[in-house]
Amino acid sequence: MANENTCCLHLASVAVIVLLASLIGILVSLGFTEDTWQLGSVEEAWSDLANFDRSAYFVALLIGMLTTLPALICKRGSSHKQVREEPTEPTGTAQPGTAAPQAPPAPPAPKPKPKPKPKPLSPRSQAKELVGSRMNPEQAEKAAEKIMSLRAYVQRTDPINLDEMWAFFDLPAPTSSRSMDPSDPVMQKLKGKLNRQRLLFHPDKNGHPEAERTFKFLEVCHQKLTRAYTRQGESVHQRTRREEEELKKEEERRKKQEEERRAQMALIEKEEEERVRKAEEEKRRLELMLQAKQSAFEAKVNNTQILRRTPSNELHAAGIFTNTCVLSKSLLGRQEDAEQPAAPIGTLKVRLLRARDLPVPEYLLSGFNFAEVRVGEQSFQSEKVPGENPTWDCNFSFNVHRVDTVLAVSVFREGWFQDYLVGKLEIPFLDIEEWSGHAIGRLLEPPEPSDLCMLVELCASFEWF
Repeated sequence: MANENTCCLHLASVAVIVLLASLIGILVSLGFTEDTWQLGSVEEAWSDLANFDRSAYFVALLIGMLTTLPALICKRGSSHKQVREEPTEPTGTAQPGTAAPQAPPAPPAPKPKPKPKPKPLSPRSQAKELVGSRMNPEQAEKAAEKIMSLRAYVQRTDPINLDEMWAFFDLPAPTSSRSMDPSDPVMQKLKGKLNRQRLLFHPDKNGHPEAERTFKFLEVCHQKLTRAYTRQGESVHQRTRREEEELKKEEERRKKQEEERRAQMALIEKEEEERVRKAEEEKRRLELMLQAKQSAFEAKVNNTQILRRTPSNELHAAGIFTNTCVLSKSLLGRQEDAEQPAAPIGTLKVRLLRARDLPVPEYLLSGFNFAEVRVGEQSFQSEKVPGENPTWDCNFSFNVHRVDTVLAVSVFREGWFQDYLVGKLEIPFLDIEEWSGHAIGRLLEPPEPSDLCMLVELCASFEWF
């Protein structure tokens, strides 16, 4: 808009200049001379001009109109252009005589939200992303892990040990000699591993920038292992000598294995013989112990039953049977033994451990179980424990007067009105002597025949005076 106004002003100035030039030209053409401008006063000049022909005035007016016409046209065009460029309301035209409403200011554009920072990835995840998506996730993860594990070896400049190179192909270093045949299973497996690595690091599938370099490193390692562990161009004499040495080593190995097998068999036979000999000695020892215990038992029984005959034991009858009838205390019974028991010959210590698989208590029974341990007239009772597998773990001590007796154990279940017998057992002293100090497990005999298999565990030992 400012450029158009400036252009119109320039055109108007040019028009005025042209008008003045036209008037001057008209005056010159009409015969004005320098003397005309040298008049005495202004009134004289205007009086002289009044005598000229009026056609000159018309010509000057026409020239002025022609020169000012472009300026008027230019100004009108610019004003029309301004009117067209003024914004109008979308609902209709503005009424005449009223100012056009101004458009409301546009709201400021919202500031763009800052993009969230990406989460840091682990080196393994970064390597997996660099591998790309041309392989399945399992192969991509395996390739990324192999690249990361071999990165330190790829960047090394010093030589690498041959035993370490086998680990690059996930194979253990062979312990045999380094003169294997190319068709050996170990070398064939090494070749197959290299082919699998080729599929993982091929540039058409693996987009990692270090994939190609890593595969070239593996190829170099494969070539070194192949040259180091295979035979290279041996002659017939060398091959014959090598085969003879291998055969000799194989025979020595088989001979050594045979000797080891024989030595192992001899050791097994020796152990078997030793086991049989110990079993026989143990059996013989037990037989001798049984015989000795039986002899001691019989001797003690005989000593307790034999009564010595003395003169005081005989009573003479009075009367007519004095010479033919004699009374002896041995014929009247063992009244002295019943009245005066023998002194104890030892002590029996019993540890009652537990009972197992007792029957489920009935409706009117409380379910509490206790045991009664008896030796002759001596008896002890354990505490009451609930359940089908009660554990008492209590100790009792009995005085032993005779060896021809038994240890009796009875298990009872507490009831509302009376106690019920669950089962009982008897262990002879001879059996207790054999298992002295060790756990003994015996079955309880129920008062009525049944399919129950109830067990009582205890430990017992003798201490003889």
